[in-house]
Amino acid sequence: MSDTTAPTALDQLLLDLFTTALEGGINYWSVCSFYRWWSLDAEPLTESDYRDFYADIVSEDEDWEGTLRIDRNVLRKGYGLATGPWRNKLAWSTDKPPVVVGPETDWDYDAGDADMIVQLGLFGEVVYG
Repeated sequence: MSDTTAPTALDQLLLDLFTTALEGGINYWSVCSFYRWWSLDAEPLTESDYRDFYADIVSEDEDWEGTLRIDRNVLRKGYGLATGPWRNKLAWSTDKPPVVVGPETDWDYDAGDADMIVQLGLFGEVVYG
């Protein structure tokens, strides 16, 4: 994908899940110490914006030491687990996450869904909530 290529549906979904998680989904168990969502002079978003987003978080209650990073790789891993072994084990807000993401995908997720996907990506399981 070059800077002039439109993002894939999966690129957009991962960025949307990241934003939803950071703006409300994970705030009850973590504190964001740094957040990079886009390069401020880029309009529209560039390839880097869809690939290089990240947030550094620390534990709200000192459950772990140091900083954890949430980035595209964490979201990809979490989404893979959410559509694989955890798909039927978790209480999704409406429907289960779609296994195939394409231009017509319209998954109605909420902050709780984004939270679970981040937790799956970071910890391999849902630890909080």
